[in-house]
Amino acid sequence: MLGKRIALSTLLILVALSLAPASAQPIKGHIAPAFTVRDIRGQDVDLDQIMAESPDMVIIYFFTTEGGVKITRRLSAIPMLYGHDKVRIIAFGVKEDEQALKAFADKLKIDYYIATNEQVNDLYGPVKPLPLTFILKNDKTIVRIVQGSGETETAILLNVAETYLMQGKTDEAVTIANKARDEGENTTKATQVRGIAFTKAGKLDEAEKEFGLISYKEGLAKVALERREYGKAIDLANQAGPQSGYADTIKATALMRSGKLDEAATTFEAATKKPAEDWQNSEALTGQGRLLQEKDDNAGAVTKYQDAISLNPYNVEALSNEGAAHRAEGNLEKAAESLEKAKAIRDDDLVLCMLEQVRHEMEEANDIKRGELIRAQIADLAERYEEMKKAGTAKPADTWSTRPLVLAFLPSSNRTSVFFERAGTDVVLRRELQSQVRAKDAVYQVVEREVLDKLLQELELGTSELASQDTQLQLGRLFSAQYLGFADFAQAGSDTLMYLRLVDTETTGIALQLMRNLKNAASIAALAEDLAQEMVTKIIEERELKGLIADAVSDESVIINLGKAHGIEPGQKFTIIEEGEPIEVSGRVIAYRPKHVGLLEVTEVEDRYATCKVLRKSEGVQLAKEMKIKAAKPK
Repeated sequence: MLGKRIALSTLLILVALSLAPASAQPIKGHIAPAFTVRDIRGQDVDLDQIMAESPDMVIIYFFTTEGGVKITRRLSAIPMLYGHDKVRIIAFGVKEDEQALKAFADKLKIDYYIATNEQVNDLYGPVKPLPLTFILKNDKTIVRIVQGSGETETAILLNVAETYLMQGKTDEAVTIANKARDEGENTTKATQVRGIAFTKAGKLDEAEKEFGLISYKEGLAKVALERREYGKAIDLANQAGPQSGYADTIKATALMRSGKLDEAATTFEAATKKPAEDWQNSEALTGQGRLLQEKDDNAGAVTKYQDAISLNPYNVEALSNEGAAHRAEGNLEKAAESLEKAKAIRDDDLVLCMLEQVRHEMEEANDIKRGELIRAQIADLAERYEEMKKAGTAKPADTWSTRPLVLAFLPSSNRTSVFFERAGTDVVLRRELQSQVRAKDAVYQVVEREVLDKLLQELELGTSELASQDTQLQLGRLFSAQYLGFADFAQAGSDTLMYLRLVDTETTGIALQLMRNLKNAASIAALAEDLAQEMVTKIIEERELKGLIADAVSDESVIINLGKAHGIEPGQKFTIIEEGEPIEVSGRVIAYRPKHVGLLEVTEVEDRYATCKVLRKSEGVQLAKEMKIKAAKPK
């Protein structure tokens, strides 16, 4: 009995081994096996070395001399257009020896790499059906697989053109699509590729013309979407037919941008279950992830983004959104990893800004000494805040002197919901604005974001409490901040507006309000720099510098309570003021007429004080501590 069981087990193992393939053909989304081979001309071909040279893509092509003539010739058109650097082609002749391949290459005038299949058969086999083409990203990820002859055989250049579309390289996509059309590939498909490339490039009139030639409703809907004609985009998408996954993706995006998020989620889900190109399904999955992220389901969003990236490894939006999701969860390492991948694909304004911010946050998080100082600072600030809270909002003893130019950016108390299709846009804009203000003028001191965030957490202050004038006043005094800054967003039709408000911590009144339309911004950095420049200029120009004499040892050494922190520079002049005649109304003194009794000039400046010399003073005037001074108006 035991012998029969052993015999049966052995038989099953042998059957399993006979059915299992000796090797497995690489699949889409996986990393292509590396190899080093020698081609028919004696050149060493190292896949890793080729990848290190960062071509746009690498094409690995398996063919026979009998059935591969069309694709072989069409691939030859690419180096004729671009040379050999942008697209690297490595062809392997199946069942052909070197002599036959040399004759074939000479006859067709092929000058890209050709080698025998024997050298890589174990890595890429079984190589069938033929012809077989792999298109690789420059990190060896397999982006597309083109198999077989017939209709598939006639689309090799269009596959290259669509790969360029996925990369966002629209000029190259149009050039290759034109060549595909000239070579007799599918004219309708070539027109679609041209139209989509024009749409991505913002050439909407040209795109509309292309799509109109073939009545491509999905393309026309996409043009309407990019024109922000959301109702029209939805109508055109509905005309594309019930089985078009891409039409549903466009419709869902229009709904999402219109603020109809629940309806958009349902439509994205429908899109993923219908026929569409991989890059189109990738867009649908990215939309699903973004809507999950809006509901604070960052884990679910990341899963969707990773599915989107598996279909289109060039999907910068999915990688960027994934980075924002990891950042929101506090996982800065993973955020940086996603953003680095996005940056390697192409320069993207949001990605570059977010990555720089995340790297800076990682450095700060790894700075142990800085962390200890912040913890001590938070403890001290929290204690002082509680003391101030108990004391109430009584005015400070010195209501005359100008306070240092210190600014604290608080979280927005604006409850208006603005949906950003690119996750993390609002966070990046706010932090870029803070960085630009800090870098704009050494006079302006900005309270560190980390200090402020941790303090608000420690004090358990929510947005409703931060909207309170009393709370704002206490926080302003706690940080010795002259202004509290708020960056808010609002939707106005299809436009997204960014508002910068500065609140004076002494009066809690609006000291300055600026507005920018995000649609008109050249870049995030440019928008933040523009706001910061106008803010700093207006505040410095419009404020009135006032202070007190702190010490008056001699006419050559008068100390005032204003310094670098207030924007004081050597050479500035201050009028010395005494209280003059009383001003009475209805028998009541309401003020004293200011009397100018002297003039000071700043000679040396420190952080919180400056040394001055007396340029002139009225006869009999003795300078003393607490005497008022005011910036003299230039003549």
